[in-house]
Amino acid sequence: MLSTVGRVAAYIGLFVLGCAVAAVGAFAQAAYLPGGLIAALAGAGGAFVVGGYAMRSKGGALAPAAGWLVTAFYIAANPRPEGDWVFTSGATSYLFLFGGSIIGVTIAMQPWGGTPGFLLLSGERTPHKNT
Repeated sequence: MLSTVGRVAAYIGLFVLGCAVAAVGAFAQAAYLPGGLIAALAGAGGAFVVGGYAMRSKGGALAPAAGWLVTAFYIAANPRPEGDWVFTSGATSYLFLFGGSIIGVTIAMQPWGGTPGFLLLSGERTPHKNT
């Protein structure tokens, strides 16, 4: 079990990981179509899952998701110093922003602390029929 200082440091590290994944993904999603978009979203999802598994809590998945959201939408809102926008008004930019947001929320809602597997895949809350 981590101490309080260790947990805070881990959450800060996961937030920074989410920021880094968003910054790399912002440039990769437009550079290598469609593989860059798929890789950027897979990398974001992977960072969120790693956070959830590492901390065994929803906060562990939420920390990189929050870093990803802050960074991705900051990059989307501000042009670069040269006057260029990182995100264009194409479908891939919107898929990256909205897809990453949906992936982050979905992964952060998983029961990281109590259930041994993903809720959606475990079948734990599905009704069982006796035949």
